[in-house]
Amino acid sequence: MTGFGRGEAEESGIRLTAEIRSLNNRYFDFGFRAPRSLQNYEIELRELCRRQVDRGRLTLLLSESRSAEAPPSLNYDENLASHYVELLRQLNNQLGLAGQVKLEHLLSFSDLFAPADSSGDNGALLKLAKVATEKALEDLRRMRAVEGKALVDDMKDRLSAIRKAADEIEAQQQDLPQQTLDKLKTRLSRLHLPENLDPYRLELELALLVDRMDITEECVRLRSHEAQFLETLESPPAGAGKRLGFLLQEMNREANTIASKAGSLDISHLSVRVREEIEKLREQVQNIE
Repeated sequence: MTGFGRGEAEESGIRLTAEIRSLNNRYFDFGFRAPRSLQNYEIELRELCRRQVDRGRLTLLLSESRSAEAPPSLNYDENLASHYVELLRQLNNQLGLAGQVKLEHLLSFSDLFAPADSSGDNGALLKLAKVATEKALEDLRRMRAVEGKALVDDMKDRLSAIRKAADEIEAQQQDLPQQTLDKLKTRLSRLHLPENLDPYRLELELALLVDRMDITEECVRLRSHEAQFLETLESPPAGAGKRLGFLLQEMNREANTIASKAGSLDISHLSVRVREEIEKLREQVQNIE
């Protein structure tokens, strides 16, 4: 389910901002972007998001700002800097170059600088990152709740369409067995059947054939699955998305069986309508946790 959440946390002059973007996805997928000082916290923050979001492609973006009173986020190696200055001076003299060694010359040496190695500061950063992320998750849940309500309303409309099609199928099914039997008898009457053919056996075979075309049980199961689907929507348990997906799979199975057994063009068209609505529901259910 799509959504966006934002949260902030501040302490000792350090402000962290977390932004979470969520896109539809059948499984949980996590992306992480953060400045260098926060990149070591990806595993902890991923687990924090994973505990609160079951499905979706989540992207967590962290940003950091520091005021003047905040502890430094970088340290530098003074001895190594002095060594580089001496090497640059030697190189300058050997090549006969003009000018002096300046600070900007040292900035190209990335190994001079490293994140501040302070366990207290690191612990504070992780705490701030978690607080900001939790606030962003809370904001995300509020947005997803609004979208979820609209999603449920849409699915209920599609369930209503399935129920209406099932009513029409059952209405046509009532007269279908007798109509089918009459058609078979009419066709048989046009054939030149053997004189020694047992009429009782013929009637029995016709009755068995018509009985195999009965779709009453499939209609009952289709309605049962539809009712369970609606009940799950109105009172969703944990892992409701997987349960709804299973119910749609069973509804689709019954719709296919109805179309293949009935032998009626009208019922086949109604079955197609049911399967179309099921497929649309299937796409929506992938967004439900």
